[in-house]
Amino acid sequence: MSEEILEFIRLSRGPEPLTPAKRAREFQMRLQRARVGDEIEISGFFLMREPPNSPGDGLYYLLSPLSPSELKSLPRDELRPYVVLKIDDVSKVSGRLYSGSHVRVRGILTAYPWGTMRAIFVQELTGEEYSAHWLEFSDLALTKSEFESLFMDTVYANYDFEKALVYSLFASPTIVGSKLGWGEGVSLSAFKKEERIALSVWETFRYLHSLLPWELRLKRDPWTEYVDPQLWLDFRVRDPNDSGISYYVPTSRTLLKKELPVPKWARPIFEEKGAVFLGAKGSVTPDDPTARLSESPFILTEPVAYERNRELEELMPNVVATIFLERAKLGSLNVGEIGAFRRKFESWLIKNRREYGEKFDALRLSGMVFETNTRYFLSVHLLGSMARFQGKLDKGLINDVLLINQEILDMWMNELPPGTLMKLVENYERYISSDKRSNIALSIFMDLESVSKDGSVSVREFLEALVEYGFKRGDAEKTLARLIGEGYLYEPYAGRLRLIR
Repeated sequence: MSEEILEFIRLSRGPEPLTPAKRAREFQMRLQRARVGDEIEISGFFLMREPPNSPGDGLYYLLSPLSPSELKSLPRDELRPYVVLKIDDVSKVSGRLYSGSHVRVRGILTAYPWGTMRAIFVQELTGEEYSAHWLEFSDLALTKSEFESLFMDTVYANYDFEKALVYSLFASPTIVGSKLGWGEGVSLSAFKKEERIALSVWETFRYLHSLLPWELRLKRDPWTEYVDPQLWLDFRVRDPNDSGISYYVPTSRTLLKKELPVPKWARPIFEEKGAVFLGAKGSVTPDDPTARLSESPFILTEPVAYERNRELEELMPNVVATIFLERAKLGSLNVGEIGAFRRKFESWLIKNRREYGEKFDALRLSGMVFETNTRYFLSVHLLGSMARFQGKLDKGLINDVLLINQEILDMWMNELPPGTLMKLVENYERYISSDKRSNIALSIFMDLESVSKDGSVSVREFLEALVEYGFKRGDAEKTLARLIGEGYLYEPYAGRLRLIR
């Protein structure tokens, strides 16, 4: 039967749920098919708990194909699958090992003197990243249309907001060449002074967040405990995803009124893009720090609604597998290699400066929602999320990023009170007219730019030119910081400057 026919049959039936019960059955069948004395290689979650009736000729631990949260949430009468691992002085052990970690085991299958359990005499035991668990299920990953429809059928909101939600779930490749040092995390935030709108977004995000495995939820305490009712053993296990991508939604309504809608312990993670943050705030201010660090800071005019989706709930493991598989395909982006996006971004800035004038310039000052340098890298992050969803980075995505940027900018321009915009413009005019040295520095930069091959100037070259002109070194650095903060210059990648005309 051809692959096209098999794919057609699969699409007509819909995706097969990747349930814990299915994985447990496959794990048990694999052990049962193998004979005692066979060499076997298997992966799962390492549990540092001695099994019942273990002999004293080595260290004995347990391995399960199910994650700690799945084992804990299984009904009491549901079989929990395990295999015993025997480790002695000839076993090779490498990588990070702790109770709950994901591991790969190679060894000899043997009998075990308790019930129907089997054991593996370990030859090699290797600690792996949590993502390796999900990469084994490529045959059960969702297509783009299946993935998108699951969320579009669950969340009812502005179309661009729905799309941004889907993109955000994929996080973003790390940006090679950026001095910001961000991780893979992204932030999708919604703003509105009407409390009912902020609450509707929060409740929607909370529902989606509740469907994710415990391992993927950002938390302060990485440990959990459970008792196995068949083995009569209690387990204390650590989150196997302690260094991978995770997701956060504000845990209480009171956080929606904070400057950053995250607890104190999570603030550094938010600022360093260490997780995916899905949040809402009951305020709209141009200098809001949450908006300034969000790839998609939407101002919503209508509440967001959601409907419990049984299909999404059943297919959430498939959703997670799809995210990890696409994440593995695109781990990083080198901003020096996406010149087409940089040029389009500059054109987008010029277009909106002509359309909105000083109101746009005021929103691009340091600390504002469209601070140029930060917004550029946020846009690259959004581009990376889209590329992960699509499975590749192509030119068509560049326009999609800028369309979302335009939608968000128009919202801010239309929703900010006129009085607030006027004050911003007044502050901007006072700010730029107070330092004549900035104008001199810009002229020097333009001279350097005119002889540059690609229109960019190195930070070092610009600072040396300012010092040669007569600036003190400290004043030259302050002037450079000011020009970046005012949105005249930005760093498309570390150490290089470009002029926004």
